[in-house]
Amino acid sequence: MNLPALYEPQGRPPQLLARDTGTYREEDGEDAISVRFLFAMLMRRREVVVLTLALCVMLALVFTSAQSRIYSASADVVMITGDTQIAPEDEGEAREGPTRAEDVETQIQLIRSRDMAGQVLEATGLEEDASFRADVLEPRSMLDNLLGTVGLSDRQGASQEVDAATLRERAVTYLIKRIHVIRVGNSFNLRIEFSDVDAARTAQIVNTYARLYTLDDLQERARGSAEAAETLREKVAELSETANAAFAKVQAYRVANGLISSSATGLTEQEISTYNQQVASARAEAARDAAALQSARSQMAAGGAGNVGSAASSPVVASLRAQRAQLVTRERDLSQRYFDENPELVTVRRQISDLETQIAAEVNRSLQALSTQARASAQRLSSLLASRNGTRAQLGADNTALVELAGLEKEADAAQSLYRSYLEQLNKVVAGSGTERPAARLISAANVPGLPVSPNLTLNLALGAVAGIFAGALLAIVSEISYRGFTTMEDVEKRLNVPGLGAIPAFATVQPHSGSPLETVRDFPDGAFSEALRNVIVSVRYLTGGSGRVIALASSVPGEGKSTLSACLGRSLATAGEKVVVVDCDVIRMQLTRMFAFDNGQPGLMEALAAEDSPIPCYEEPESEMRIVPITRAFAKGERLTERGRFARMVARLREDYDVVLLDCPPVLPIAETRDIIACADATLLVVGWRKTTDRVVRAAMRLLPARARKNLGVVLNKVDMEKQVRFGGDDAASFYTQYAGYYR
Repeated sequence: MNLPALYEPQGRPPQLLARDTGTYREEDGEDAISVRFLFAMLMRRREVVVLTLALCVMLALVFTSAQSRIYSASADVVMITGDTQIAPEDEGEAREGPTRAEDVETQIQLIRSRDMAGQVLEATGLEEDASFRADVLEPRSMLDNLLGTVGLSDRQGASQEVDAATLRERAVTYLIKRIHVIRVGNSFNLRIEFSDVDAARTAQIVNTYARLYTLDDLQERARGSAEAAETLREKVAELSETANAAFAKVQAYRVANGLISSSATGLTEQEISTYNQQVASARAEAARDAAALQSARSQMAAGGAGNVGSAASSPVVASLRAQRAQLVTRERDLSQRYFDENPELVTVRRQISDLETQIAAEVNRSLQALSTQARASAQRLSSLLASRNGTRAQLGADNTALVELAGLEKEADAAQSLYRSYLEQLNKVVAGSGTERPAARLISAANVPGLPVSPNLTLNLALGAVAGIFAGALLAIVSEISYRGFTTMEDVEKRLNVPGLGAIPAFATVQPHSGSPLETVRDFPDGAFSEALRNVIVSVRYLTGGSGRVIALASSVPGEGKSTLSACLGRSLATAGEKVVVVDCDVIRMQLTRMFAFDNGQPGLMEALAAEDSPIPCYEEPESEMRIVPITRAFAKGERLTERGRFARMVARLREDYDVVLLDCPPVLPIAETRDIIACADATLLVVGWRKTTDRVVRAAMRLLPARARKNLGVVLNKVDMEKQVRFGGDDAASFYTQYAGYYR
């Protein structure tokens, strides 16, 4: 083929996408999903993101307008922790303010009580406020808030008719739900906060709560002091009578039981003590006498009077025994010298016998004396025991009376102590009445709030914007993932498994450009649009290895811009010095023929098919050297170009006369003859509308193509919006248009 050096085939160029077992794939080092890929999807669907964002922001605005405006006001009160009484009190009994956490919590619950809420209602007169009654009985709806935003809501007549008790209960509940009391840090400062839909009412209620709290304790204690004083006076009078009666009862009992002196039992106890000493002495003496008598009797029974010990003998017995001992000694001496009949010995023995008789008589007298003494000691002991027992009986009676007396005295003392205690308490209460000081004071009153705390317009709009961005991004990603159109050459090659031969921009999206695609090719042969056409031509020749002289341009469905692309390619080739002819093969639409406004009376495609021996009628395009075979006459109904091989023979003749033959074919899906026309070509360009035709449509068309045509089949994306394509991302040349757009100017 006679081509300029620029377009001579030099072998297949390096490709980013390589053929691997019939499937095009990305480079191994690139992730399937990357930040660039996600950003490209978002940019392709930025309208969805923007619309979703706007919708979410608008919904946030409507939602904010539909919410009740809540105003919040707060007042600070400080609890006084020192003595709250001016009058002095006893040590350990001084009344002080709360100091423990439990005490502070008690004060908080006091403020939030229903009783306090009732006092606030009475102090503010809110039960007579129609607006307050309406808010209590019929809370504002979202519609009321929306109408109120535009000034159409009237809440004055919206309240129900209820009895006073029900209204008060609901109003108290309304206040309790909206009052908040918190402790500021670890201090004794309490912050009273109230939230309501009315700013002025909010400040009024908070200040009333604070005022009542600071005065309520003072009034309560004053009222309590008065009530306590009256109660104590009655109690003191009653206790005085009780104490006097108890004292009189004690004195009467003393008189009745002879317990005039407090030491009435002292002498009796001393007498018993003396008796105890005497009894002990008498018991010892009686025991001694009894023991002596018993010993003497035992000795007497064992050995006679001579065997009785000295304890039972008198001095006379001792003298007699001494004499007997002398006589016994003399008798022993005499018996050794004389016989028994010796008168002296007999006399001595008779004297000894007389002494023994005297000793026995004297011993008997001593035993009688010991017996008498023992009986006297026993009688004395018995007498002392009887006297002591009588004294003890008297002491027992006295002690019993004293026990009863002690009980009566205790009762009297208790009554007297209770009387004195109540009397002292009465004196304290009377002294402290009128000297009470408040247990809390207001340190910061509430001001009427200027702006509501809820809803937060800025926050809601920000949340709406964030939600809109995420929702828009999600919708964009989902719609893009589910979108089956083609945006880049990468989409074409991955989903169709055929080469992408180039992207033809929409002429108005590139600079420079003229009023139409053909004019742009004519006026700016070195511009971006013309260069995109040349890129397609180069890709086709690399695809066919330089043998692609007959090129069929087809589309899956009508409206892909195939005829315009055929004309632009032809003009571009003619401008480069190529001998090129474009054949209008669409006998139904004849878009190419209408584009150049050929007359119906001129010879055209029908004549070229019929007269095989005469020259083919080719008309030169006025703006270039391109030739055109138009359809100047309508074919008969049912007549087709490829019947009896006429079209194939015509193409063969054109192949001999021209460097490039461009066949502008009808759409593949609606026209069956298109496949026969494509079979006559060396290469087929399947024109696909950018982001218009889905892959299902293109695959359906590809399945209808002849097997031979699929070998040299390539896809061209037509009408690419270059400004959007740059945002969409991709790996083809069109995706980087902004980086080289200034090169053509």
